[in-house]
Amino acid sequence: MSYFQAIILSFIQGITEFLPISSSGHLNLAQFFLKLEPSLTLDIFLNTATFLSVLFFFRNQIKYFFANLKYIFVGSIPAVLVGFFLKDQIDTLFSNITLLPFFFILSSVFVFSTKFFGQKDSKLDYKKAFIIGIFQSIAILPGVSRSGTTIFSALLLGLSSIQAFSFSFCLFIPASLGAIILNIKDLSTAGLFNPEYLLGFVITFIVGIFALGFLKKILISQKFWIFGVYTFILALVLFFAF
Repeated sequence: MSYFQAIILSFIQGITEFLPISSSGHLNLAQFFLKLEPSLTLDIFLNTATFLSVLFFFRNQIKYFFANLKYIFVGSIPAVLVGFFLKDQIDTLFSNITLLPFFFILSSVFVFSTKFFGQKDSKLDYKKAFIIGIFQSIAILPGVSRSGTTIFSALLLGLSSIQAFSFSFCLFIPASLGAIILNIKDLSTAGLFNPEYLLGFVITFIVGIFALGFLKKILISQKFWIFGVYTFILALVLFFAF
């Protein structure tokens, strides 16, 4: 992998992991067009970078995390079950790039529909946390955004924009950490000293922090739905491309 390719993938990961446009879908596309074979070691580097981006961005909200730990646990259950029982089927979906347009459209429906939601401020509870968790598990599909589905479902259930934003990324922390732990056994030792991967790690971390700040501003301004337009147009382009 060249430095140029590493930089491209790093920017894509840092931006799309947090904006509701699907990092898995965009990375699949980038690797396809750059003619790159998926690298588990690079995935671990980039995923760890985005995990640390979230920890850094929410470093002053540690009280919120622990205050809602019971809801985070409940909300994490669906993704754990889906990942455990449907891993082989999910891996098959990731290998079939022609399905991406359909998943991007699904994601666009979720995100665009938030345009019609009114502003509410209901409280988080076990039922809402579990429902949001179910939507997070849908985002295991390539092309379906995790932040898109979780924020969509949180807003649908009446949470405020800030509450939806905060809880979405509280759910991200155990999901991301779990994925890193499960895959770290397959980490290539040589990859630890790969300069392209190290560069990608730094870029992803920095870009991720800015992407989180941008997403928060978009949510506050009630323009979250705009990302649904983007993924819909992308899906149409891919229909003709494939």
